[in-house]
Amino acid sequence: MEVSNADRVVFPEIGRTKGDVVRYVERIAPRLMTHVADRPLSIKRYPKGLAGPGFFQKNVPEHYPATVQRLAVPRSREASRKHAKKGTKKDEAPPDVTVYPVVEHVEDLVFLANQNAIELHVPTAHAGALAFPDRFVIDLDPPPGEVALVRRAAHLVRERLAGLGLRCVPVATGSKGFHLVAPIRPEVEGEALATALQQLAELVASEHPDVLTTQFRIRDRGRRVFVDWLRNRTLATVIAPYSLRARPRANVATPIPWSDLDDTAPDAFTIDDAEKLLDRPDPLALAEPGDAAPFVAAVAAAFEAAGLVLVPFDRFRS
Repeated sequence: MEVSNADRVVFPEIGRTKGDVVRYVERIAPRLMTHVADRPLSIKRYPKGLAGPGFFQKNVPEHYPATVQRLAVPRSREASRKHAKKGTKKDEAPPDVTVYPVVEHVEDLVFLANQNAIELHVPTAHAGALAFPDRFVIDLDPPPGEVALVRRAAHLVRERLAGLGLRCVPVATGSKGFHLVAPIRPEVEGEALATALQQLAELVASEHPDVLTTQFRIRDRGRRVFVDWLRNRTLATVIAPYSLRARPRANVATPIPWSDLDDTAPDAFTIDDAEKLLDRPDPLALAEPGDAAPFVAAVAAAFEAAGLVLVPFDRFRS
């Protein structure tokens, strides 16, 4: 593939070009594919680099090659849930749909990089079973500069998850916080799992109110870490591990072992670290999936025992 405008500067602060972005994606693609293959992609593109505006793209443009699969999904939440359970035949296209790109080949990732894609965001489920996630994500979002606090939060949530029967892997997001990702067997319906994770967030926040909060509005959080469970709703997305971030230093979202957490900043890795990342194992890819059904039951029991009440959440009203 010929890279168009290879000399265009994409990351002005560090002088990295579109050619550098394509080379990074080409090098890291086998590792990246582990986390994006067969998942509907939401792509953040920057046609003029970070010096210009970026935008999220979910629908597949007509000029994308046939090797990029198309997945039609109804746009409303309720319709999406019904579609995820029922599925859509290849020759059907329901009204009011989003047609997501789904990649299955390394070459398709390189193609997307040449289309000015910087960030790749994915849901917690595969395209063929959107109603049944095979992982969940707790996003720990700290106040600016509170790296030590978000590390403490990660350890607290990890311990609570372990007590409820599941292990998780930290991901340095390339931004200011960490994701805790728990691989699971895809046996629990996504909205039921999301409800359990909302209960979990409320539970751990009530146990550590000086460190953790579930307050959606930043002004209400104080100097606490927001335990964000919302990325587990049907078709909600999260940055893919090993994806670049649209940040000045071209940071990379990177799974790390727990032994590295206390010495690793959330934005430690960049576009220049491809070889370093490939020289180390991927702890998320190696993690054994856990059983979600006992976890959901255990969370519900702990939540009830704590005397907590789950308040329905609407992020648009909140």
